[in-house]
Amino acid sequence: MSYSLFNRHANMSKETLYEIGDIINEVRWDGSFELTNQLFGLYDGYLYDELLINAENADLPKEVFRRIIKVWNTCRTYPVLHRYTDEVEVAEVEPVEYSPNMGIAEGKAYLASIS
Repeated sequence: MSYSLFNRHANMSKETLYEIGDIINEVRWDGSFELTNQLFGLYDGYLYDELLINAENADLPKEVFRRIIKVWNTCRTYPVLHRYTDEVEVAEVEPVEYSPNMGIAEGKAYLASIS
């Protein structure tokens, strides 16, 4: 499992904080435990690389998946205090730009294009 540690108190806006809470309330009972746990981790400054993969595997509604992508993208812009990795090799792909209207396939391509 790979993740980054960031200073949530110094970087996260209250809007992002509230959005994370709203998403947790929507996926808490229908999503996987691991996804819910990783969303709660954002409150403590942990950004898991597998968060979007777990969101996709949870078979969430498209709008909820897009909101998770948006939050993940916001959190990945914060300065990283420390990076933990399990040394998994990732193949390079062409960069993809984030779009609020992207579908699941585009979201996966976007996730694969950032590391």
